[in-house]
Amino acid sequence: MKYYMVEGIILDAGKMDDAIMKEHMAYTQKAMDSGMIFLSGLKTDMSGGIFLMKAEKPEEIESYLAAEPFKRNGIQDYRWAEFDTHYIHPQPDQWFEKYILPVIRQEDEA
Repeated sequence: MKYYMVEGIILDAGKMDDAIMKEHMAYTQKAMDSGMIFLSGLKTDMSGGIFLMKAEKPEEIESYLAAEPFKRNGIQDYRWAEFDTHYIHPQPDQWFEKYILPVIRQEDEA
């Protein structure tokens, strides 16, 4: 298995509408449900998004991104880099519980 960091770069946010956003969210969720995407989020400066993905070969990432609704509609372009994992937290569930979930809960309450 290979791992990829994908950066989305907004090209034309004016083309975005509710229908395209819903299509993007469903497309992303389908990839999350299949295990292809581990995490996805919006860059804090609103200039695009970040995905952490896995695939057997780079062509799978290219195919996924080519069909991504934001890409198809000229809203966002993507660049990606394959990386090798060297260190993985031995207890990722505890890491998420301690460092990520409190932030998400805090944001949900705001």
